[in-house]
Amino acid sequence: MDEIDSPEWADNPRLAGWLAAQRRAFPAWTEEHDGDWDFTPASLDRLEALIRSRFADWEAVYGAAETPLLTVAAWYLGETLIRRCGVMWRCSPVPPPPDTPAGGYPLVTYARDSLTEYEQDVLDDLDERLVYSMPLLDPAGAIRSLFAAPDSRLANAVDRFDRFQEWRRSLPDDIY
Repeated sequence: MDEIDSPEWADNPRLAGWLAAQRRAFPAWTEEHDGDWDFTPASLDRLEALIRSRFADWEAVYGAAETPLLTVAAWYLGETLIRRCGVMWRCSPVPPPPDTPAGGYPLVTYARDSLTEYEQDVLDDLDERLVYSMPLLDPAGAIRSLFAAPDSRLANAVDRFDRFQEWRRSLPDDIY
């Protein structure tokens, strides 16, 4: 079992506190940033437009990483994926060292135990051969990437998780 699949990464005070803070901040955030914030994939284009309208470059968005605009935006992106794709929040129970590039923000991915044994075996084989792995997203990182990669889009995250679901459906029924 990878660390991210452990119960400690699924349920810990650090993750619970971050999620609770974003949920509490969301109503005020929606008042400040008018729009239809309905957790649909279509709303991610509006979220992206909002962020791009407020920041000029990667340095500016990176410097504002802990502001409510971006922390709630990261939570919103993750929650949209949870509602659309059935992924779950994960976060290291221990904060990373301050100089960690990714920042140790909460991530979204599928719970490994939500896969059948057959799906896990096929995925393990593909992952070992560096062909394919289970999708994982750092929503805060995806937001910063809008300014680091010109073709980056928040909606791409939905596509990646949708492709994983298509891959699962393409497998023969559980053969075990």
